[in-house]
Amino acid sequence: MKKNYAMLCIAAVLPCAVPNALAQTQTPAQAAVEDAYILKVPTAPATQVGGTGYELKGTSISGAVTAPNQPILTTPVGAAAPFKTESGLYLYPTVSAGMGYNDNIQSSPSNPTSSNVFTLAPQLVAEIKNHGDRYTALATVNAVNYASSSADNATNSEFKLAGDNYFTARARAAWAFGQVRSTDPRGTTDRAVQAEPDRWTSNNIDGRFIYGAPEAPGRVELDLGTRNKSFDNNRATAGVGDNTAVSYAGRLYYRLGSRTQAFGEYGNTKTDYSAVFSKETNTEQRYYLGLTWDASAATTGVVKLGRINKDFAAAGRDGYSGDSWEASLRWLPLTYSSVDLRTSRTTADATGFGNYVINTNTGVNWSHKWTQSLSSRAALGRLKADYAGTNRTDNTTNYGLAVDYSLYRWLKLGVDWTSVDDSSNLSNFSYKRNITMFTLNASL
Repeated sequence: MKKNYAMLCIAAVLPCAVPNALAQTQTPAQAAVEDAYILKVPTAPATQVGGTGYELKGTSISGAVTAPNQPILTTPVGAAAPFKTESGLYLYPTVSAGMGYNDNIQSSPSNPTSSNVFTLAPQLVAEIKNHGDRYTALATVNAVNYASSSADNATNSEFKLAGDNYFTARARAAWAFGQVRSTDPRGTTDRAVQAEPDRWTSNNIDGRFIYGAPEAPGRVELDLGTRNKSFDNNRATAGVGDNTAVSYAGRLYYRLGSRTQAFGEYGNTKTDYSAVFSKETNTEQRYYLGLTWDASAATTGVVKLGRINKDFAAAGRDGYSGDSWEASLRWLPLTYSSVDLRTSRTTADATGFGNYVINTNTGVNWSHKWTQSLSSRAALGRLKADYAGTNRTDNTTNYGLAVDYSLYRWLKLGVDWTSVDDSSNLSNFSYKRNITMFTLNASL
């Protein structure tokens, strides 16, 4: 009856508090493209066990994700300092904690439940390198506790093993497998609200093969992935969401100049819902032509334009065939300031309302470093969700502001505020929410 999730983990999961906080878009469909508002890769939405699917996959904002010095499917560690063992294993432990206030835990249109909220998110990344290859193991836990609503508490976790293998200057491949145990907070899907949140487990396998040197005239990328998602509780209502998704995609790049590449992309995902009475089983195909460029030190971007075809296995269930796009642009007016614009039009599976959802997103982020220790992030996002087969349309506006202060290289304090205003033409789906969080992030 309401929408997406993410308000729980606002500032605790990663040092970038605002990106997490901005992932407040509130329908399952909106969750699928919530990264239109944020810089980080979002948590997988309830209805898409594979995460963001093809969203800008295979390209970074500059199209250089396949460069030798960039992770392919292994976990990045950023600028964190490691603990090195005698065997050559590097360990990157971090921990984030937060406390704050959420004035509408369940995204209710009226009589909202408010509460103080406490978060704790330890994370460990292990890394080992061998003759140019890179291997990582990720283990993370995110615990969220509400002082006034213990039924909404959640403890989510992820474990992932991954490897990036470089065979020659042209050929490289990557693999990853792992498990995500997560939660759809109450009010984040269109299923009936139960006494506790819907908890689920997803087992994931991904692979990618790349042929073509980073500076070569052409490059080929092939992806293959599978996800198996099942709900662990509330089976009477959430069990219908059990599904297995198998996806594959291919991209062909052609260099137009030293800083510009054109590419074509095809992606196919079949999502099989296991409930015998489910009508959600579908196959989605995406066709894109795109351009990625690094025009100067100040401007980079990737744009993909094309179509989506979504066909359902159930007889008589209408599918979708229409325009689609994904774009991400970055402007660096100063070495210590960046502006990011992202926009997309994609589809998402329904979770109890409509045949599917068409999401149109636009978002802008501004990050600025005022001093060596003081930085800020501000964001504004707008999402329109059209529920196919119904007259429902939701328009969600997100605002966010965060300030961080580094006491030491390894210790950062922060405060952030986010606001969500969801207006639906069906009044029982409208709501407002404000969250304020104080955060602490520590690493080696």
